[in-house]
Amino acid sequence: MAFALRQGPRLDDTADSKQPSKSQIHEASSIEEIQATLAELSRREAHVTECLDALVASQNELKHSLTRLDILRANLGSQAVYTRSISNDMLSNASTTARRISAAVSRLDLEQARVKGTLDVVEQVAELKTCVLGVTGSMGVAQDWEAAAGYLNRASKIPSEVVNGSFAEEIVPTSEIPDPPNVTLEQAAASLRGLFLREFHKAAEEGNGSRVTRFFKLFPLIGKPDVGLDVYGRYVCQGVAARARSNLNAGTGGSQRTERFFYANALTKLFEHIAQITEHHGGLVELHYGAGRMVRVIERLQTEADVQGGIIIDTWSDERSIERKLTDIKSYAFTFLVQSFLPSQPVRSGTPRAGSPIKKDASGDARIYSEEGIDTKEIDALLSEMTVMAARWSLYCRFVALKCKVCCQWL
Repeated sequence: MAFALRQGPRLDDTADSKQPSKSQIHEASSIEEIQATLAELSRREAHVTECLDALVASQNELKHSLTRLDILRANLGSQAVYTRSISNDMLSNASTTARRISAAVSRLDLEQARVKGTLDVVEQVAELKTCVLGVTGSMGVAQDWEAAAGYLNRASKIPSEVVNGSFAEEIVPTSEIPDPPNVTLEQAAASLRGLFLREFHKAAEEGNGSRVTRFFKLFPLIGKPDVGLDVYGRYVCQGVAARARSNLNAGTGGSQRTERFFYANALTKLFEHIAQITEHHGGLVELHYGAGRMVRVIERLQTEADVQGGIIIDTWSDERSIERKLTDIKSYAFTFLVQSFLPSQPVRSGTPRAGSPIKKDASGDARIYSEEGIDTKEIDALLSEMTVMAARWSLYCRFVALKCKVCCQWL
């Protein structure tokens, strides 16, 4: 609330700027000057009186305003006392009640969490008992290996502290299965592992692809994915080795091995076979074993590719007499090249001169031979075959590197 005080005229205000001084009064020499000075003093007295009356009037208003302020201060003091009483009585009680309610809610949340934890443990133990009974029953008369592996997979998702806990040891065992649940599950997994390995090898020997796939899919369910990938890798490597031997033996006893690119084609077929296995079987492996797990099979295939590729290269080296040709090339004297630097001889028509590297074969075609019997056309054919082999190897390496890079992104 604002209070406005009326402001009267100030004492230093004058009607005009000229005021008679004391020297002027004493220097007045006539009645007219004395009367004028007296009139001016009278006017100034009236002005001062007016200013004083205004100050007295404003003083009354100021006292009235101060009185009103004292009244308001008293009212504000009573309101402050009342507010403090509300804070001490009502708000303190509300604060105490709120703290009590918060503590009760915290205790209730704790009890609910404990009850929920207890219910979770009870449900997990019930699930564990179902899995133990299910795997034992499936491995009995029913011999349902998929169901047994499925029960083991479900049991693997139960926390180990529950499986090995004292509560599960009291609840899960029965008269037919008296062992603790962890022992029963470990024995079942070991038994199924051995059975799956036997059935897998039997199906592989029989060439039964569907049974091979059936048991291959069961290894990760019993917690043995590495075992499944290892046996599967050996299985596909056996197929790669058989196909490579078949392609290499196709030219045995015939003229196929003398063909220009026989060994290059054999190496190409080896790489293509491995690439097809990697491309077509990768989806099956990642579906049942997880993304990126195909790289373990690729490692085994690469080892087999090194072995079979080495056999092809060794056979090619023996059949093409590479070592002997290298020795002949190293010992070649380049007689014809040396003669080319000698003074030119007159060109003679007819039969080539004695010692000339140009000779005619049975068909009459001119062929170039060295004095030691090196056939440059045969060397050219070998270089072409080596070039094809190197190109196929480079393409295969890029394919395997790309596949491994994609698989490693998921690991």
